[in-house]
Amino acid sequence: MTEEAGRLCTASLDPPVTKKSLNELELTKIVTDARLRHDLNFEHEIMFRPNTLGTRRTTKQREEDLYFEALAVELERYIKDRRNQESPSPHAPSPSYQAASRPNAHTSPSPPARVPRMLAAIREVVKTLVPAAKWQTVDDQFDVQLRMQELENGICDMARLIEWLGELLLGSCSPMRDPVVTAMVTRTREAISAQDVHQLVNAVKDLFGVLETMKLDVANHQIRYLRLYLLEDGIQFEQSEILSRIAAGWPISHERRWFETVCDDPEQGDRFSIFMDRSIERIVLRSNDFPLTFSADYDRLYAIQQDFRLCHYDAACIATFTGTLHHLGWRGPLSDQSHARSMQKVWAVIAGLGRNFAFKAHSSVVLQIVTEAFQVCNIPALPDHNTCRYTLQLFKAALDDTGEVKGQVWDEFARVVGLEADFISGMTPLEILNRYDPGPSGPGESPRKAEWSLESLARRTAHVLVLHWRVWAPIFYHQPTPRSSPAISPTTISPEQEMSERRSVPVSDLSGQDRGPTSTVISTLHRSRTVSSRSRSKGYTPEPSDAGSSTSGHPDARTRTPSL
Repeated sequence: MTEEAGRLCTASLDPPVTKKSLNELELTKIVTDARLRHDLNFEHEIMFRPNTLGTRRTTKQREEDLYFEALAVELERYIKDRRNQESPSPHAPSPSYQAASRPNAHTSPSPPARVPRMLAAIREVVKTLVPAAKWQTVDDQFDVQLRMQELENGICDMARLIEWLGELLLGSCSPMRDPVVTAMVTRTREAISAQDVHQLVNAVKDLFGVLETMKLDVANHQIRYLRLYLLEDGIQFEQSEILSRIAAGWPISHERRWFETVCDDPEQGDRFSIFMDRSIERIVLRSNDFPLTFSADYDRLYAIQQDFRLCHYDAACIATFTGTLHHLGWRGPLSDQSHARSMQKVWAVIAGLGRNFAFKAHSSVVLQIVTEAFQVCNIPALPDHNTCRYTLQLFKAALDDTGEVKGQVWDEFARVVGLEADFISGMTPLEILNRYDPGPSGPGESPRKAEWSLESLARRTAHVLVLHWRVWAPIFYHQPTPRSSPAISPTTISPEQEMSERRSVPVSDLSGQDRGPTSTVISTLHRSRTVSSRSRSKGYTPEPSDAGSSTSGHPDARTRTPSL
């Protein structure tokens, strides 16, 4: 078997861009994409973009290259036939003999099949981009059987077809895509005129790239246009999806154990307070086994955990710097500007550690803290060994997970989260989202630090927990505990009844209503509460958990990338 025959046998018969591969970008898929609907609550602008990273994309690229190599082999055959008809040799066989000698189902096990599939794929994708009134015209222009007959006989006017397609796309695409479409048409026309198969294949690649880009533009426009509706209906939609999954056997009844041990203790406060305190505890203690009910927010919670560690590390640096000043005999006031400038230099050293940072008491950081303290105290000498050793001990104590510094950061974090949760409890999802923007960096702060400041971190945490409570409280947290009644199970929930009633009655109006056997009283969020005391696990040795990143997008070609 020749190399060309091998490529024809192993390469895909379908092009890399088809109606099926773009199915995720259809409006019906967008509206029913649970992960997308949830992410809209947290990202100011979610966009579909081509996936250009990762091993999956590398594999996909190899498959695409193999397909276009095989397509070039097929197109070469039609170009050769056209050349023979335009300038026949005196000794060349007659056209009837040429047609009879071409490969067919009886003489070749693998007849050319990619060209007709390619034409059909282009037709179907184009129909998703233009109004329905033009579908018949598209069908007529991309009549696969007719076009293949024209190709077989060397009379197909591909240049005219691509020019017609270009005009159609120019009338349907965004104005910013006009240069790309025009360049694609020009390149295709030049390739056909030169009868160069490699140029023609590159032009086909451009065409599929244009079609995919236009489909992405349409999907992104639909998200922007429907954003308000998707946010307003988001809580009810997520509840409907959850009830359907529970009815199908989703095993989540045991996931309440993480807070049920104290939920009946009147000294612990109401259930919302318990939920908030237990969630904050898991964040602070860097638990890597958040309940399954938090699956839509795993990435956000793990990122919050890492940023809380940065807040703790920052507080440890400040405490160590202050302790070193006192050790050197400094008793005078220190201006906020001088303090911020010193800490900025310390964090410049920390940033230089890169991957070796690992939240440890690095000697380079200690040396910089001592150097800044010497400058404040106007000590001209270089940092001495005894002072560095004393500062190192202070730093290690401040970084201790059971130490006083972390406890203070924990208390302040919980307090600010509670205030933020109380403040946003009466807001709509859109109002909360608008408040979520962390804003520009303040004086003396690096842009990175503004993202993980305690206030910004508390705002992000409250955002996740309040929306989680709105979705799950009536389904899950307000259900009786297993000690007094059966746990949630598919047999005790009627998702059809829940979904029907939820579509007709807003969640905010359901407080105190009897909605059938699947729910107890649905209470509104508590707007007045105090953060209850937290029980810390002494001697707990946390394991670092990496905050992974998930992509939700087309499994082959696209990822949804948030743009803040």
